[in-house]
Amino acid sequence: MSKIFWVAWREFSTTVFTKGFILGVVMTPVMILIVAGAVVWMKDFKGPQIRGTVAVIDQSGLVTDRVRERFSDESARREAEELAKAIAAGMEASAVGKAAGELAGPAMQDGLKTAMDQAVAAGPKITLEVLPPDADPEAEKEPVKKAEIKSDSSSRGDGPGPRLALIIIPEGSVRKPSDGGYAAIESFFVQRLDGEVQSKIERRVQEAVVDARLDSDSRLASSGMNPAEVREIMARPRSESKTLTPGGEKKALGELTMLIPMGFMILMMVSVMTSGSSLLTTTVEEKSSRVMEVLLSAVSPMQLMSGKILGQMAVGLLILGLYSGIGVASIIFFLKRMDLVSTESLIYLFVFFFIAYFLIASIFAAIGSAVNDMREAQTLMGPVMLLIMMPWMIWFVIQRAPNSPLAVTLSFVPGMNPFIMVIRLCGSEPVPAWQIPVAIAVGVGSVVFAAWAAAKIFRVGALMYGKPPDFKTLIRWIRMA
Repeated sequence: MSKIFWVAWREFSTTVFTKGFILGVVMTPVMILIVAGAVVWMKDFKGPQIRGTVAVIDQSGLVTDRVRERFSDESARREAEELAKAIAAGMEASAVGKAAGELAGPAMQDGLKTAMDQAVAAGPKITLEVLPPDADPEAEKEPVKKAEIKSDSSSRGDGPGPRLALIIIPEGSVRKPSDGGYAAIESFFVQRLDGEVQSKIERRVQEAVVDARLDSDSRLASSGMNPAEVREIMARPRSESKTLTPGGEKKALGELTMLIPMGFMILMMVSVMTSGSSLLTTTVEEKSSRVMEVLLSAVSPMQLMSGKILGQMAVGLLILGLYSGIGVASIIFFLKRMDLVSTESLIYLFVFFFIAYFLIASIFAAIGSAVNDMREAQTLMGPVMLLIMMPWMIWFVIQRAPNSPLAVTLSFVPGMNPFIMVIRLCGSEPVPAWQIPVAIAVGVGSVVFAAWAAAKIFRVGALMYGKPPDFKTLIRWIRMA
């Protein structure tokens, strides 16, 4: 037993006490700080402003004044203010945005606000060009076809700029025909025009058309209401959502609660894959460099494999404990919400971590002992990685319907069930009590089988060199060992 712990300590120390591991562990918080600092630093940067004209053919004769109003400087400033208010309201209403702002701090929020204001101020400089109602659309398309997109930084703002778009407003888009619905507005844009600029131009014209419809509607005129009042009435009201808990009323955190299952799964996947990959790498390196022969002269194959698995398990536990502790402490400190992560969920996180780790570690130890270099290992790891990544690809479906037939079935599939159960236990519905011990039993059974098969492969493959084995050869090793 002492030899197993000696091997485990050697595996743990050679992995943890390295510059690469330390940098990897602290990389996530460092990257967050770098991004926050970059936002603050880049708040004074301004990009080039697209400059050009938009030609409008108003065949109805009712939208021209409205379009001029929408493309005026005053309307552009009002549009920027409304956009800023909408973003601020969205950030306030969004639990994810609120949490991100609180976690990042006031400096991050100020930097984002300043960057947003400058981005709005640096919007496109569009000049409106109203064409006669009887203008030839085909002839007016030619300037758009030949136009080249320019910006103030390249052209120094000389002249109104090229024609960026041609908008044709048919009469049927304002006055509804008796035999059908409103006609569509036709928009023609220059090649490679930014999609946001296109949307802004179309939105201004569409709003102008709607205002013209409201102005020309006899029913609205008889009511004494103007288009602005109608828009205000039709605006979606704000909603303040709260969650009722035994401790009282608390602000609802709908989006954030949806991300908690993903966070748990990522925590477990990162810790399992980091330690499992290190186990595979060290095993392959020791075998290819013949160090394993020296080690096997002092310990048995079972002691060596057990020690390596236990050592890397300690690495995975260190990563899992560190990041889960930081996450829970951040939620409690910044959001003052101790109810988002229950003690039961944390316990099950570690229970299923052990199941997932021992299963994957056994498979990786067997693969590492059977091959001679990492290129050969990649071939055998393909099916294993597909099995591991499947929960990541369907986590959202499982989280939204944790008791669906798909979620329940995958909970009992060996290899996938630890990750699926972690998502389900943090999902939107309680998991039936009987399924948890059954899933744990399935996981433990798969671990026992994987460890038994890995021990047989390790015993044969540790000193086997030459042609890399395929799956049939590995099965033969299991039978003969």
